[in-house]
Amino acid sequence: MADLSLHPDSEHIPPTLDPHTQPDTEFQDPEVVYRNEQFVMTQMGVSFAMILGMTFGMAGLTIAFMSDQVKGLEAVGWGMAIFTFSSMIHLLVSRIWCGRTDNQAIARNGYLFVLSLLAASFYLYALFSDTVYVFIGFIAANLYFPLFGRFILSIEPPTPPLRQGGFNITPFSRVALSAIVLVGIIIGMGVGMSSSGSQSTGRGLFARKIVVRKIDHSRKSIHMIVFRFIKPYRILQALAEKERSGVRVEVLAKSGTFKNDPASLDTLRAAGIPVRILPSDTPKWLRPYSIIDSRILLQGSKGWADTPIPFQKQLSVQSSMLLFERIRRMDYNFRVFWEHSRPLDLSPARIGRSVP
Repeated sequence: MADLSLHPDSEHIPPTLDPHTQPDTEFQDPEVVYRNEQFVMTQMGVSFAMILGMTFGMAGLTIAFMSDQVKGLEAVGWGMAIFTFSSMIHLLVSRIWCGRTDNQAIARNGYLFVLSLLAASFYLYALFSDTVYVFIGFIAANLYFPLFGRFILSIEPPTPPLRQGGFNITPFSRVALSAIVLVGIIIGMGVGMSSSGSQSTGRGLFARKIVVRKIDHSRKSIHMIVFRFIKPYRILQALAEKERSGVRVEVLAKSGTFKNDPASLDTLRAAGIPVRILPSDTPKWLRPYSIIDSRILLQGSKGWADTPIPFQKQLSVQSSMLLFERIRRMDYNFRVFWEHSRPLDLSPARIGRSVP
């Protein structure tokens, strides 16, 4: 018969000792208990910071679906930054407490770290590149949170034992995930309803100010189709500044767009902005619109159309993730029209001459 006294989990009671008088095996040093509780409370505070970062990610996803995918992607970026920073603090606190890191766990779970870096790279591509497929960034971010978080938690040693009734929360518990989804959606809906994305808003001066603001926020490209300009000085100035800053600006116009307003053409030419004239067989369904960074579609406003069509009186700003296919198609149409349109001479000798 095996000697159970050699097993570390067995409890050996000397036969001569009365069970009712055995020593208290649950005794713990009060200083150790206090230190353990302080450590766990610190870890819980850092875990709440990780939960906050994941909440930002959920809010950004909600914003992208409701109104503005660009704002949503930026909110997700803030969430990833908070989550990454707090995760490293979580690891640091654990390292200070236990004085070691499980090297075997690092080697065993290193693939999680590699996959999280790959997901972060896809997110950065969606954020900074000139692509309409912004949803790639949201998919990558939703993969980054669990991959990087699980990697950090997997290489940390176990938390010290707590007194009865104590607990420790992690961002991936059911309670935490439920709070992340609920609070993130509420915050995202609040921000989304206040955004100017994916709604019809304003006309005249108000509409032109919205166009200028979207142009000012552009980072990569501006594709614009105009039939005529009405009081365009703010827009022309914004386009010229963006061209000088390195943003690729391209303007398509109807043949008579600058006939009564050659100064606008001179301003575009002086800024070095390429202008092309749409062919005469342009489809009848084509209406003026602008694409900002291949992600934001601006349509309408009476000041941008050649005829006062009712639905063209309001400026429509469309930038939600649900409309990305429409934005992609409109941007593709612009590129097709650009390739089949007649370029204008941008040489200085042409500036000030009559418009062809």
